[in-house]
Amino acid sequence: MILTAIVLATAAAFCLALGTHLQRHAVAALSPGLRRRTTWVTGLGLMGLVTVLNVIALGLAPVSVVQPIGAISLVFAALIGRRFFGLRLSVPMLASIALTLVGIPAFVTTSARFSHEIVVTEQSVTWLLAVLVALGVFAGAFSVGSAGHIPRVVMTGIVFGTVAASTHVLARAIMVSGLPGLAPLGMRWWMLLGAVGLASAAGFWLVQTAYACGPAETVLAGLTVIDPIVAVIIGAAFFGEYAGLGPDAIAGLLASAAVGTGGVWMLSRFHPTVLASRARTAEASAPAAPESARSVSTSPNRLQQGTRS
Repeated sequence: MILTAIVLATAAAFCLALGTHLQRHAVAALSPGLRRRTTWVTGLGLMGLVTVLNVIALGLAPVSVVQPIGAISLVFAALIGRRFFGLRLSVPMLASIALTLVGIPAFVTTSARFSHEIVVTEQSVTWLLAVLVALGVFAGAFSVGSAGHIPRVVMTGIVFGTVAASTHVLARAIMVSGLPGLAPLGMRWWMLLGAVGLASAAGFWLVQTAYACGPAETVLAGLTVIDPIVAVIIGAAFFGEYAGLGPDAIAGLLASAAVGTGGVWMLSRFHPTVLASRARTAEASAPAAPESARSVSTSPNRLQQGTRS
């Protein structure tokens, strides 16, 4: 089952990379039209396929196995951007992708060593339900607020990480006990399912606004770093999925999370799109030369013309 989950998660990573590029370019396009709508809808369809593949994978394997595979989407995104969108893969950009690909697998590999079957209680489901509703509200506020690109990416990662953990809980409960296994918690399961839908919709809308103000690779990097970290924290805090973490393991988790976060920061600083935007901003804000300076600079020419005459 784990091998099947890995294959499905890899396919989801490719669909995520392609769908992200399509939606990013559709959202950033200045002129509306049929082609833009078709591109956006195609990207939306791919995102829906990503959700289906990830839900199945999360039902077959722990979050710590499934979620890190999403980091491969960064490689797919870089190759797609270079082949179809003229993206230049500079050394700093390749280094940032490498840091992300090192940090996140190290994080989830460490957490996977301590992975256990989840323990679902009425209290844990209630807490998760409250967190999902709160994140849905916060994501909606971020969507219409004045937050920058990176804060939007961070909030989206937190939302989707919590959604992934919740989906894993629901999928495991159904696969282990079947639909009758949901009966002991009754209405709370259906409320949790509704909260997952609400948070997913809010996160989806928020990520569209992130596409509009930054490169696709930064969005992907932020999601692939923050998503699994949040999912592991939720699993450990609410469902006892990662028990027995000692000081060495915690130090390793913190170090690997820092490496992955550093990769996202580098990508947000050195992506060609970001550098070009920064150069345009600097050029636009540069003060124009005073009129007197322009007159002085042309005066020798005028003197020469007067001498010749």
